[in-house]
Amino acid sequence: MFFVDSHCHLSFSRFKNAFKNSENDFLDTYSVGMIIKRALAVNVKYMLVIGTELSDIEELRAITDKYPGIFRTIGIHPLEAAVHCQRYSCNEISRILEDNYQDSKTVGIGEIGFDYHYEKESQKQQDKLFNLQLDLAKKYNLPVSIHSREASDDIIAVLKSHPGVRGVIHCFSGEKHFAEEALDLGFYISISGVITYKSATELQNSLRYIPLNRLLIETDCPFLTPAPFRGKLNEPAFVIHVAEKISELLQVSKGKIATFSSQNFFNVFSKATPI
Repeated sequence: MFFVDSHCHLSFSRFKNAFKNSENDFLDTYSVGMIIKRALAVNVKYMLVIGTELSDIEELRAITDKYPGIFRTIGIHPLEAAVHCQRYSCNEISRILEDNYQDSKTVGIGEIGFDYHYEKESQKQQDKLFNLQLDLAKKYNLPVSIHSREASDDIIAVLKSHPGVRGVIHCFSGEKHFAEEALDLGFYISISGVITYKSATELQNSLRYIPLNRLLIETDCPFLTPAPFRGKLNEPAFVIHVAEKISELLQVSKGKIATFSSQNFFNVFSKATPI
C-alpha cells in the first residue's frame, strides 16, 4: 500500500513564506530532501509538484529531476495572471510553456483556473490565460490541475468550451453541483486536508457523491494542514491523514482509499511512470 500526494508545492520560497515561527532548524527541517524523506517513510511514494508561475519552472525542474517518483506540472496560477499579462505577450507565454511540455517529468498543466476571492478585478487576464493553457492542454494531450475559488460556474462554462480536455479539480471545496458537473465532464476530484476540519461539513457531506474511481488526495502543502497538525506547515507526509478521514467518512478501509486514489492519479496523469 502506498499513497500519492497529487498536488503539493515544494519550492523553498513557498515554505519560507508560510513559516510563522522562529525555530533555528527551519532550513534543515524543511529542506526538500527532508520533506521527501519524511513522505517516503510513511509510504507516500509519489508526489506531484505544481507550477504556479513561469519563474518557478527551473526550481521545479531541479526538484523533480533529482528525485524518482516526483513529477511536475507547469502553469500559471490565476492569481499570477495579471502580472504575467503585464510582463509577457501571449505568444511569449505560449513559447515558454510549450518549451517545457515535452519534458518527460512534466505530466500536466497547472495550476490554472479562476480565483475571484482575491483578484476578481483581474478576471479578464485570468480568462485569457485559462483559455490559452486549456488550448495547450488539448494540443499536447496533457491533463490540467484546476484551481477554483468562488468561480465554479465560470470554471464549468470554460471547461465545456474545451471538450476533450481532462484533469483534476484540485482542493475541492464541497459544492455538490460543481462536483457533479465536473464529473460529467470526465474530471477527477481531489480532496485536501480541509476534509479533516470540523467546519467542513459541506465538503464532508458531498464526499459521498464522488465515486472512488474518480477520487484523488492531496496536501496543497505548505498550507491547509490537516488535523491533528493544524498550526504546523503542511507537507506530503500528512496526506495519509486525508486518506484516514475519507476512510472514516465513507466507512471503507484506508487501504482501499490508497489503492483507488493512487491508481486514479496514474490514470489521469498518464505520462507519469510508476517506479
